[in-house]
Amino acid sequence: MTDNEDVQSRLTQSMSGPLQTNPDERRHYLGSLRERAYLKVTNAQVRQREALPAVKAALDATKHETGFKLLLNGKLAADVTAPFMAAANALDYPFTLVNNDQADLTPAGCAVLVTASAAINKPDIALPEPKAPAKPAPGFFERLFH
Repeated sequence: MTDNEDVQSRLTQSMSGPLQTNPDERRHYLGSLRERAYLKVTNAQVRQREALPAVKAALDATKHETGFKLLLNGKLAADVTAPFMAAANALDYPFTLVNNDQADLTPAGCAVLVTASAAINKPDIALPEPKAPAKPAPGFFERLFH
């Protein structure tokens, strides 16, 4: 690298901040990386009744691990994020509201992310799908007339 390129690189970093690895991935994971994610809840899923219990379980499972944090999309309404903040506070779990360009409101965007400070490479970070209610067995008369 020549002196000119080095000066240009330093000027660019001074104006736009330090270079980040995987900026697109960081935008998708509220500033974190996929390899650090433990549980992800999308904007489309955050209001499902399964979301809060799943996040509470993830917080409980990682509360004694060092370096874990809850990231919340700060662009969501306060009534959406408040239950997750309350759950984190109840466990004295660190959390951050991300309210910059890394937080988006698209359905696939990240609403809640339990993340580690180092790579954990958990294979499945998606919110578990709700189980469909079991179809009741047909009654006596239904079996007779069908």
